[in-house]
Amino acid sequence: MLDPQSDRTSGHAKLSVALIVPSDAARLAAAGIVAGTGARILREFAEYPNESMVQRLADSGCDVVIVDLDAGVGPGLALIETICRRDVSITVMACSGKNDASIVIRAMQAGAREFLTMPLAAVTFAEAFTRAAARRQAVAPERNAGRILVFQSAKGGAGATTLATNFAVALVKEAVGKVVVVDLHPQLGEVALSLGLSPRFSVVDALGNAGRLDADFLATMLVKHESGLMVLGSSDTYGSHRSLEHGAEKLFRILREEFAFVVVDAGSCTGNIPDSLFDAADTIYLVTQVDLPALRNARRLISWFAAKESVRGIEVVLNRFNSRTVEIDEDSTTKALSRPATWKIPNDYMAVRNAQNLGVPLVGHDTPIARVIYRMAKAACGKSGGAADRQAQPAPKGEKWKFWTSSSIKPLSTAGS
Repeated sequence: MLDPQSDRTSGHAKLSVALIVPSDAARLAAAGIVAGTGARILREFAEYPNESMVQRLADSGCDVVIVDLDAGVGPGLALIETICRRDVSITVMACSGKNDASIVIRAMQAGAREFLTMPLAAVTFAEAFTRAAARRQAVAPERNAGRILVFQSAKGGAGATTLATNFAVALVKEAVGKVVVVDLHPQLGEVALSLGLSPRFSVVDALGNAGRLDADFLATMLVKHESGLMVLGSSDTYGSHRSLEHGAEKLFRILREEFAFVVVDAGSCTGNIPDSLFDAADTIYLVTQVDLPALRNARRLISWFAAKESVRGIEVVLNRFNSRTVEIDEDSTTKALSRPATWKIPNDYMAVRNAQNLGVPLVGHDTPIARVIYRMAKAACGKSGGAADRQAQPAPKGEKWKFWTSSSIKPLSTAGS
């Protein structure tokens, strides 16, 4: 995906490019010239992609697609037509070693905006990319892109959902613009539940309708919390579930265009999260606890993120931290993680449990946990200062489980009443 901080108006240096060039030598030469222009190569194809792969390419926010026709004029022209039909904002550039006027005309009729003759020249590429950047801005002017902030848990039960949900509410209270939280658990996620909400639609519904997905359609799937936070929840039914990969790039591209901050509860390291999400993330909050399994997993994740050049910022969050009771001291924890923790969330089991049972945010009350989460939110939105000076609020009132919507299902704590 595109760099969330990119500005297409500044020229072709921010363009993302896909190369569909079956010849290894020609593809290598094209990649070198593209890299020299400052554009970013999003994907390289050694063969013509099928329609499913073309759809994923269109969903990725690609700016330019270069199609080599020398591997087959007929299939190449059909591919150009398919790409242009999927997304009119993509600039398709055909290229060929044959300077044949009839092929040029057919390529333009299929939708190509440029025709480049091999061997490719750097100056020709630069001029074509400048025109592509201007066209992209005219066809689909981009608003200020929002930031994607991902909470990834080192292991199940580390507390990523609680932190992501309350962090999102804290961002709303900091008045930084529109904020949405996305629960990427394919089923039985707890973001909406912990906010006392019962959404009609889920992230699975959004991804299952990737072909129809746009800002208006997505708006019908969101539910609004009383704080002003928008929520795209998880399915609350159990059963077989579809992959989260298809449509994910498109979903987060739309969310970035509509919201100043997109907070994502990515769950634990189960391998279900699309790599594209981590590539697009501005910050990944790696949530762990001070125990051997969590620290082991966190270290593996840090190494995996470090190997991905596209991943930007990683902040380690030690949850339920209590320096007086842990068997693994801070020095050992730092060595285990290969870096010091960025944030330490104090342990307050009763406050967390009460908030979850009532379906209210922790950050609505002055607690040690809330103060750290507010500091995290301030740092994320570029505000200076330490803990937020907030008046302590009275304990929330109301019947526990008030948001439990099914009369046929009762939680264990009330099943006998």
